[in-house]
Amino acid sequence: MALVDRSRSPLSVGQRYLLDWNGAEANAVTAPVSKEPPAGASLVMLLITTLATLAAMGPAALFAADYSLSGFGTIGFAKSDQPYKYQRFVDDGGTLRRDSVAGVQLDAWLTPSIGATVQALASPSSYNDSEFDGTIAWAFASWRPTNDWLLRVGKQRLPLYLYSQTYNVGTTFEFARLPTEMYSISPSNDYVGLSATKTWDMRSGELTLDGYWGRSGLDVRFWIRDGMPPNQPPSALFRRLGIEGGGLVLTHRNADTTYRVGVGRVTVEGKGSANAYPVTYPFVSIAPGTGYYQVSANLPGPGIPTIDRYGYRTLTFAADIDLDSGYRVVTEIARSFVTKTNLSNQSTRGYAALLKRVDEWTPYVTYAYLKSSSGPLSLHSKVNSNLVPPTIPGAAQINASQRIGADGILVYDQHSWAIGTSYALSPTSKLKAEWMRVRIGQVSSLVDAPAGSNIRNQSINVISLSYNVVF
Repeated sequence: MALVDRSRSPLSVGQRYLLDWNGAEANAVTAPVSKEPPAGASLVMLLITTLATLAAMGPAALFAADYSLSGFGTIGFAKSDQPYKYQRFVDDGGTLRRDSVAGVQLDAWLTPSIGATVQALASPSSYNDSEFDGTIAWAFASWRPTNDWLLRVGKQRLPLYLYSQTYNVGTTFEFARLPTEMYSISPSNDYVGLSATKTWDMRSGELTLDGYWGRSGLDVRFWIRDGMPPNQPPSALFRRLGIEGGGLVLTHRNADTTYRVGVGRVTVEGKGSANAYPVTYPFVSIAPGTGYYQVSANLPGPGIPTIDRYGYRTLTFAADIDLDSGYRVVTEIARSFVTKTNLSNQSTRGYAALLKRVDEWTPYVTYAYLKSSSGPLSLHSKVNSNLVPPTIPGAAQINASQRIGADGILVYDQHSWAIGTSYALSPTSKLKAEWMRVRIGQVSSLVDAPAGSNIRNQSINVISLSYNVVF
């Protein structure tokens, strides 16, 4: 059973799309970006290239290869005490969509030093809230020239998080769900590119340095709570982003502890018509003490300053420490930095968890937090609350544009407490249960606010149950 990719390497992403409330983008609110999975053709070509590389090594080598086929799955139910949705799917009606996932993985070794891995995954679509997607999550070839070097090329997963390699495999961790406050830095944790891993055996354990470079396409979701004119209902808008970059991750592990420090830098750019990013929303004064933020090119004003792309840097720290007597502490912290634009998801986030193993049971308690930087939070608050008097010509359209513009800024101010447990039915299956209380402060883009409302200073209680298996 080989569901853990020991390559490890991170990518992070900044997210922003200028919402044009009266332009062509309005049509995108009620429809997915594409009827086909994004970059589907590229994934097929990647898989074909990987298989062709193996075949090029010779039919004899291909037929002599060792193969391993494994799979995993989670059936997860989540229900909250609020009528509005949290994390795309969770409300008081309950859902199986948030946590349910299934995958299958094929590993092949042509020689002791040359191999390939392909993993197929079925999970909720990244570009539509009502569909499931079948995607190729991994498709890479690997070469280990010596015991302490590992080189990989193809579609891989980056060690942006402590559980990056296994976050879809629920049996590999005790949490009912990995804390969203931390595990929402990027909509995707996959990239296509190169990675190199160097390992040193030390008296205190194993030290590993991962370097990576690659490209990825991401679908970023925005919730438009009042809908887009004319007369469209509240709905999700998905935009496609492209990222390119690399970074380094240093990990020290032994039988009792794991420590990891990572730094990554990528360049973010839009795809299609959304290829320019606002630097800020200029304020346009129309009367003493009255005005509006120019969130759309259709509003009169000096014009919105834009850039073609921007840089996004992420620093991460993680630790998994065995305290003896069955106790463990797990923590992850991340800080992201954005240059050139104030409309981004620049933030500080993290969590700390205490776990205690008691035979087959592993109860735990977790505290997690996520807060955007003051610049994006302040701009969101100003735009969201800005109104012009009804006596101003076109006041209704101006006021609607302000809330749509605010919805186009991904910002967060929340923290949560969770109490849960896992129960190992067997070495390959687990049952999990969790109660979590989320407190929303000023705002959170993880919440789908109802039309006309602002979700702030509110709490959301979420119950999660799941069955997890590998085979």
